Amino acid sequence: MIIAAEYTNQGGREINEDSCGVIIQDHRACAVVADGLGGHGGGDIASSTAVDVVCESWRKTAEVDRDKLDSWFQEINEKIYEMQTDTCAMKTTLAVMTCEKGKAILAHVGDTRIYHFVDGKLYTVTFDHSVSQMAVLAGEITQEQIRHHVDRNKLLRAVGRDDEVQVEISNPMDITQNTHAFLLCTDGFWEYVLEQEMEELLAQASHPDEWIAGMVELLQGRVPEGNDNNTAIAVWMIDEVDTE
Repeated sequence: MIIAAEYTNQGGREINEDSCGVIIQDHRACAVVADGLGGHGGGDIASSTAVDVVCESWRKTAEVDRDKLDSWFQEINEKIYEMQTDTCAMKTTLAVMTCEKGKAILAHVGDTRIYHFVDGKLYTVTFDHSVSQMAVLAGEITQEQIRHHVDRNKLLRAVGRDDEVQVEISNPMDITQNTHAFLLCTDGFWEYVLEQEMEELLAQASHPDEWIAGMVELLQGRVPEGNDNNTAIAVWMIDEVDTE
């Protein structure tokens, strides 16, 4: 059984340039989060376009694989590229999780993250395509210091940045064993919630709604005035209860 919850908030900004969507059909699911980058506007258009294309494509696809995911990203990239003007260089990050037939696949571009928890413990987190992540690889800062790094908002990859987008896509992973939880969230969300806190709140929650609510409470107690848009989707794979 798959259950999910979604949340988005414009924070202290005039416009919410984040977009998200989650679809559950029987034992299949698709979750997508995008963080629009406007330049002179248009970030909300870029992110909503990304979410709409992924959701529409997923509904029409019987079985998702790595090639299909890549083709969706390329289609979105082309659409956004065509909408750009001299005064509106809209772009977006994009993170997608799909699962079906006991397998999950993750795909992303930018610094919108996908956290994967197994049996309540953080198992993997996607790799930010950012200058700050490169500073971690160079040994200049720790992974935790990304949150406050001077170049944290400088991305190395974004959908709509070039005529072709380089997508990072995981191999299909088995989710039939153990318990699995996924958290897709924009940088305006994960910047204020530490990984250990994600685990602790996951252990306390009985539903994805409760998990997100706990993290949002922490976030809202920490954000400065004028904080960024913040968005998250939580997806749980849980055993169905036999009521007979």
